[in-house]
Amino acid sequence: MRDRLFPPPRLFRSRDAATAPAARRVHEICNAASWRDMGLAQRIYAAALSLAWPVTAAAASIPCLRRNAAAVTAMTGKSAMRQFREIVGLAFRHQISPRYYYMFEFYLAERMRQAGNYLMRYETKEVAFRLLSPRDAASAISIKNKIAFAGACAARGLPAVPLLAAFRDGAAVPEVGASLPPEIGVFAKRVLGKGGFGASRWNWIGNGCYRSTTGEELSGPQLLEHLAKLSQREAYLVQPALTNHAALRELSVGALATVRVLTCRDLQGRFEVTNAVFRTSANPKSAVDNIHAGGIAAPVDLATGRLGPASDLGRGPKFAWHDAHPVTGAPITGRVLPFWPETMALATRAHAAFAQWAVIGWDIAILDEGPLLIEANKGPDVDLIQRPSRGPIGNGRFGELLADHLEQHRL
Repeated sequence: MRDRLFPPPRLFRSRDAATAPAARRVHEICNAASWRDMGLAQRIYAAALSLAWPVTAAAASIPCLRRNAAAVTAMTGKSAMRQFREIVGLAFRHQISPRYYYMFEFYLAERMRQAGNYLMRYETKEVAFRLLSPRDAASAISIKNKIAFAGACAARGLPAVPLLAAFRDGAAVPEVGASLPPEIGVFAKRVLGKGGFGASRWNWIGNGCYRSTTGEELSGPQLLEHLAKLSQREAYLVQPALTNHAALRELSVGALATVRVLTCRDLQGRFEVTNAVFRTSANPKSAVDNIHAGGIAAPVDLATGRLGPASDLGRGPKFAWHDAHPVTGAPITGRVLPFWPETMALATRAHAAFAQWAVIGWDIAILDEGPLLIEANKGPDVDLIQRPSRGPIGNGRFGELLADHLEQHRL
């Protein structure tokens, strides 16, 4: 079931895996599913990895300690050796990889007490979400393939960013075409891409030319030729480059800022928003706001749309939390997102239109006209939610709903 065995599945049930019943249920079901889907040889290999895991975790902690230990010592007074012991203890008790010690601030006592309630990428992306994926290929394609997603949104009357062009195998995709409207910027990305990798934004600079965020300049025909060439390796699409709502523009340094809204279907077939974070770029050369591409993210209070402090993934030694944008200086903490009730309503309405999925992470842009769907993520990143929120989601509504679905799937 897992793409990689790091951390490996547990050999024995943990008695202190979590304090919240929902988190414990998710941990146990995902661990059991990992073993169940292995052949004999894989089980023997995984068992050996599990027995060696404390030693493996200790070795893996060394680069993390070298990068971050001094900063945490200055902040908390904890020595590097004490941090090392805590990292290994987390790995042994909760099967938590060393890098998360700093990302989720487990060096703070209140975070350490909640460690077992955090959901890890290896169990959500690689086990839980796969178990709950629809079995029919059409449902999978409707979200994974961005051309198909745009068509599905149009067919269901959902407001989504339109397609301008698409290329596959070096040629235009016939059902989309390949033309650029005059005098507007465009955004190009991979049809099956994720994480913002390979995306580029091209701003209109006049005289039929575009300039990318990295400074490259191309004419319209040259840009189309460039994208057609890229599509010889993987399909690309082109969309209009959007501009955020006026109340949010000072939080952007060029890339479109979006809200990641996590929605779940309950066992009665209703849809609800469980978590949300606001993402924006802190790098003027970046075409995307993705936190894995150097962006920052702030938690969103679901009741009010109010933002908390923003941060990156916390992998470096600075551990910065920003009440204001680090580049523009515009306030983040306390800012209320415009059209917030409409944004949550769009997310739940969109999930109802893709009801086969139990969990979806929506990327939504808030424009002057209102919220607009950008993408749907069938395997949403839990790190993106838990790091900015400074707390686990296994002990909240998301954990409860995920555990309910996993238990129903097991029956």
